[in-house]
Amino acid sequence: MIAYIKYYFENFISRKSNFIYFLILMGAVFAVIILLIEMSFGLLEEGSLFNLWWNRLLQLLEIKNSEASSVKQIVNLLYWVFSVAFSGTIIAFLAAKISSFINDLKKGLSSVIDTNHYVIIGWNSSIFKVFQEIKIANENQSKPTILCFNGMDNIKMNTKINFEYPNQKGLRIITRSGDIYSPQDLARTNISKSKSVIILDDTILSNFNVETTILASKINLKNHTIPLIVQMENDYNIPLLTEIMVNQVYPIHKNKIISNVTSQSIRNKHISAVVMDFLDYDGDEIYFLPVNGLQGKTFKQAMLMLSNVTLIGIKTQTDNVMLNPDKEYIILENDLLVAVAEDDDTTLQLSNSPNVNEMLNALEVSRDSFTDKNKLSIFILGWSKLGQQITNKTVPFLSKDSEIHFAYRDNLIHAVPNIPTQYNINVKSTVLTNDQNAEIQQILTKQSFDVILIVGYDDFLSQEVSDTNSLLFNSYVRSILDKQKNDKPIRIIIQLNDGTKEELIPKNKYNELIVSDTLSSLMISQLAENPKLWLVFEELFSVKGLKINVSSILNYSKNNKITKLKVTDLILLTLEKNQTFIGYVLHDKLYLNPPKSKEILMDNSLELVYIG
Repeated sequence: MIAYIKYYFENFISRKSNFIYFLILMGAVFAVIILLIEMSFGLLEEGSLFNLWWNRLLQLLEIKNSEASSVKQIVNLLYWVFSVAFSGTIIAFLAAKISSFINDLKKGLSSVIDTNHYVIIGWNSSIFKVFQEIKIANENQSKPTILCFNGMDNIKMNTKINFEYPNQKGLRIITRSGDIYSPQDLARTNISKSKSVIILDDTILSNFNVETTILASKINLKNHTIPLIVQMENDYNIPLLTEIMVNQVYPIHKNKIISNVTSQSIRNKHISAVVMDFLDYDGDEIYFLPVNGLQGKTFKQAMLMLSNVTLIGIKTQTDNVMLNPDKEYIILENDLLVAVAEDDDTTLQLSNSPNVNEMLNALEVSRDSFTDKNKLSIFILGWSKLGQQITNKTVPFLSKDSEIHFAYRDNLIHAVPNIPTQYNINVKSTVLTNDQNAEIQQILTKQSFDVILIVGYDDFLSQEVSDTNSLLFNSYVRSILDKQKNDKPIRIIIQLNDGTKEELIPKNKYNELIVSDTLSSLMISQLAENPKLWLVFEELFSVKGLKINVSSILNYSKNNKITKLKVTDLILLTLEKNQTFIGYVLHDKLYLNPPKSKEILMDNSLELVYIG
């Protein structure tokens, strides 16, 4: 019954013309209630019930002379109606002006006066990860200000941010709306006095052209030291942009990062952990540190002398970054150390061990850096241009007896997988049909794989549909593996476009890594703090650059009598092969940037992590 009354009441009151009747009705009801209350306490004066009720109603409406004649009361009622109408008009006018003023403020059209702030131009799902990483990076400093500027309605933008990223303690996030192609609109962000400018691959505009936004930003950037960290979908204009804005534009090609990190992670699961450690702010990161006390020393001497950081390279005065450099390189006063450290304000601790030179003199460093190739059996489910990029960067590190099995729908790809015959890798391909579930199950039942890589059909499907398809494949593959009794663990690497969907993947023994736009957002955050790190990441993540590797201790030491090793011993072992030590793995646990004095019990499970 109550539900029916509520339903008809809502329909009645929703009509504007009925609202005045509702007010009159409520006034009459309240007058009756007051009359009944006075009656229960014996406070009623003499008179007819109607007159008593009428007097209470007039008092509610604050109409005086309730004892006057009927005609006078009607005149007073008219005075009240006109007075309320006049006052209401003034109040409505003022309220409309105030409301318009507040709405204009909410539209985010005013100029920003903040300085040394982060400006994020554009919008996509990776923005929330950028928030988090900037927050962590500035934990020991004053609260940073982040300005979000894009074409979204400002109220809607604030609602999205508050819903998706509610814990804003330690950050000050402000928003503005406008045309991200317009120099005039971008000027409202006070971009010329910002700390860093981040341009995201915008999803608000259809066919977003990042180059136009870069050029519009350039007009407002009179200070050429303010870095532009640009997230790009395509890389064909990167050389031109870096030439136009030398040492100012730092492009991040999303697929390039994903393909490089994935290809390195396929070879060893600990490599992905090292990469993530370098990119996020939760563990040890890469920093440029002063050479305090190390000028005049060789690179290999410094590697052993530094107690609390791990030296991996040198940045020269001319901004040339050398990772795993010539070990005889003499460190200059104006050089900076490229080191893995806990924080950028780490004070260098130097070891005064007199044995450093003695150990190095007894060491013969190879002229070439050696990298062991891996024997792996890989199953790649799904296909795209990104899948081809991942494969191209993986096969050079696989031994000749490795195998890759492709399975894909041929109506959802532009080109079939291709591996050059020079690598002599065993290749199988299965074209999936409408009975793909049975075909996938047959592949996984007949053959055992080391790694399963799930790639989205990004070339044909929308990102949303492609991600959903990959998530379904992941669940199906796991259900098949759960029914099998595998002697060795099988690693699943899944590629997603939207990193926020990671929460849809339950934690389990198979899923090791989810590669997505999260990787580019992590790199964006690193470069927003220190843009010159781009030179390091370019070297680590380029096709022809150096790579992070993991190799068994058995490939270094043949001395079975050794029971204990120090970290300095591990550094010497990698130096002998012209590699740069960054950590080790023991009993399947990664230790990055370990103290040089730490002792390790010799174990066949020990693996060395190095750049080479």
